[in-house]
Amino acid sequence: MEGALRSPFPLAINRYMTTNNEFDNYHDKSELDGPDPEFNQDAHRWDKGGLVTTDNGIADRLLQNDTLYKQLKGDWSRTDYNLSKNIKVTTGRDHGKMYLTREQMNVPAIMQHCKEYRSRAEAGFIDPLAPIMPDGKLGYKWMELPEVMSFEISNKYFGGMPWAAIKRDRTLKAQFYKVVETEYNAFVCYPGGKLPIPVEVPYPNPVGSEKFFKGHRV
Repeated sequence: MEGALRSPFPLAINRYMTTNNEFDNYHDKSELDGPDPEFNQDAHRWDKGGLVTTDNGIADRLLQNDTLYKQLKGDWSRTDYNLSKNIKVTTGRDHGKMYLTREQMNVPAIMQHCKEYRSRAEAGFIDPLAPIMPDGKLGYKWMELPEVMSFEISNKYFGGMPWAAIKRDRTLKAQFYKVVETEYNAFVCYPGGKLPIPVEVPYPNPVGSEKFFKGHRV
């Protein structure tokens, strides 16, 4: 617009930039011709690039360890315990095949506990901590199953689905109880060793087995 006031700042900025070069004032041009900074290979990761921090770079360090790589390539094993220190877990590879085994140390103690509990229940002693039955009366504890046995049932009949997930389904839960009652009866606490399963379900088939009789047509 003709007659409007124009700001003097753009002109002042241009004049400053042409007469004052900050790079020349604060940096020595000779530094540009110096040697390149040394590249520290240990400070960088090679799987995805970037600097090594406490949250990455572990894979790179493992791959650079020739001894560890050779051990992992062949047969190896590693043993550790759970937080309660009563289950020993061993993982490894034997002749190129991976394996995982669990050994629970207190299985005999649990078995003895179930035996004593069942004896007291069959003698008529009341357990004040037992669950309430559907008829409203106080019942008895159903089972005391070791964790390793729970893993065995889960892997054999339920494709690795843990008990924490199985018990959310009424049918799967009843089938799990049937397996415990039949194959792990020593860990049944209920009187007589017979669990009061509220729903009638078929016995589960092992994973990978044929679900029907041979020759049966679906």
